Amino acid sequence: MNDQGTSGSAEGFSVFAVDANWPESRQVMGHGSDQVTGDIYVRLWFGSPYYDPQVEHVTVLSASSGNAEAGETLERALEMYYHPGEEHPAGLPASEPVTITTDGKPMTFELWRNSSNRYWVARGCVESTELVLSGFEIEPSELSLVRVSDLTSFSNPFPPLG
Repeated sequence: MNDQGTSGSAEGFSVFAVDANWPESRQVMGHGSDQVTGDIYVRLWFGSPYYDPQVEHVTVLSASSGNAEAGETLERALEMYYHPGEEHPAGLPASEPVTITTDGKPMTFELWRNSSNRYWVARGCVESTELVLSGFEIEPSELSLVRVSDLTSFSNPFPPLG
């Protein structure tokens, strides 16, 4: 992946964001595309203007289907799910289903929630887009995700995809 540009576009790929009612900062954290594989991803942050994982926030990764970035993001998010430095078993821990409104429809995501802290991780798929969400101090079932094509209202925007 390279974060220099996003001129490629995977078939059926969409960027998803927390709906416009989000009261805090909305930022583009990263994006990338691979001209050879057609993989593309966009990572968005919804929270304080300064990245602080200890305050209420949500991150949303939208990645083209099969994109390695989705798996890597899930792995990194699950590292925070466990306490840093805490040993965890190989493979994914048991998840529970959670319903998150996506494009106005209820969608089932896998949810990992740690009872010892207020951090959670969720994974789902909408058409050809894999979504990995993580958050702190906000209930994932209360989120509403929408498809976005214009990221100019976000801090750190980049040129249009495609």
